[in-house]
Amino acid sequence: MNVGVISRNVGIALICCAVFMFLSALVAALDGFDSSFSPLLLSGILTMMVGIFPLVFVRRHRDINTREGLAILLIAWFFSCVFSMLPYVLWGGEFSLVNAWFESTSGITTTGATILDDIEALPKGLLFWRSSTHYIGGLGVVVFIMMILPSFGTVRFKMSKMDVDDISKNNYQYKSNKFIRVVVSVYLGITVCSLTALLLAGMPLFDAVNHALSVTATGGFSIKNASIAAYDSPLIEIILTLFMIVASLHFGLIYASFATRTFKVFKNPVTKFYLVTILVMGLLVAGNLVASGTIPNVWSALRHGFFSVVSTISTTGFGSTDTNVWPIFSILILLYAGIQCGCSGSTTSGLRSDRVYLAFKAARAQVVKMAHPSAVVQVKSDGQAVDRDLIMSVVLYVLIYLFLTLIMAIVYAAFGLDLLTSVSASVSMMSNVGPCFGTFGSSMSSFAAAPEVVKVLMGFQMIIGRLGIYSLLLVFVLYRKRA
Repeated sequence: MNVGVISRNVGIALICCAVFMFLSALVAALDGFDSSFSPLLLSGILTMMVGIFPLVFVRRHRDINTREGLAILLIAWFFSCVFSMLPYVLWGGEFSLVNAWFESTSGITTTGATILDDIEALPKGLLFWRSSTHYIGGLGVVVFIMMILPSFGTVRFKMSKMDVDDISKNNYQYKSNKFIRVVVSVYLGITVCSLTALLLAGMPLFDAVNHALSVTATGGFSIKNASIAAYDSPLIEIILTLFMIVASLHFGLIYASFATRTFKVFKNPVTKFYLVTILVMGLLVAGNLVASGTIPNVWSALRHGFFSVVSTISTTGFGSTDTNVWPIFSILILLYAGIQCGCSGSTTSGLRSDRVYLAFKAARAQVVKMAHPSAVVQVKSDGQAVDRDLIMSVVLYVLIYLFLTLIMAIVYAAFGLDLLTSVSASVSMMSNVGPCFGTFGSSMSSFAAAPEVVKVLMGFQMIIGRLGIYSLLLVFVLYRKRA
């Protein structure tokens, strides 16, 4: 394994982080050189120096094998989380080393959970940096790397497609280079459109910029203690709901829809399944809120019910009200939403709707096969037979995901967390949703009261959830073979 080629490309990822640190320092300067200016400037300089060092002293290599590509993937994410801690640690306040690790990892993985009890006490430069970590992680440090990787072979293709299920590939055909341009174009397009819409809805410029960065990355960091509830604006909530849905759809399909001037994205069976799931869960939650008397007004129940469902299933994690006081039925629906999540090829995590859709199709086919043993039953999607290897891959992924989520819930319970908090926190960290239910970490509270060791473990679980289970398993398999 070529250590030089790994360090060179990880350095590129750190340079990307440094650029956003300098932008955040500029925001601090425009705000009258607030208290975050020096920490951000110093952090940017240190991160830039570390990132540039291997570019200067390591020769450029054009060939990267799969093992080196995966090493770049993992190390780039981990180092981005570590160096993103610097502005928090240097600024101080609530940011102990552990809290800085949690906040940094939550940002880069687009989880959106926070340890801050008073977000609004932060200076504007640091608030912008929090939102920037979402933006970096949403597009993916690895995508930044792939844009300038010296290798244009199979490794780059595998890395760019690692998070895209085969069921969605049938609706678009892009080569590796084109796919990266597609992702970047859609990402920037969503950012500009959401920013414009929020400004037209009356949100202040600084607030709109931060929330646009967050909603595009499906991250969930808000600059308000009460999250979106602070604005008490149905229009803003509707705008964010629409853009959370868009940001959780397959970027390739969104691009294809605009390129062909058709509604191609809505013809995809996974997209249909995803939107129907949102509709059904939103109606169920709203009905439960009205029936239980939690929110007697039907319009308010629909407003907060759909916003919370979309916020959870898109893994954004914004809050329009305190969901922690909702009936257990609504909470369980939101927990399921946090497990299924959005579509592959987007900035979401979790199982992804693609896998859940195929799992349901496979289960149905198995039931039919049991009823008619002699029949030849195929799993089909959009009229095409789905490969059995893909079905097995999906089922295995679902089992591993649920197993790891359960194990981490047990670990959190061992440190004194109650059942609801342990389970919901594990689901939230594994799917990068952000808020959880129970003792702490709801849509209107923070993880500040969580034990220190739990915060550290949650940070690593966020990284596992963001990178994907198979990419991590592939690393272990490849390096075990090498040994």
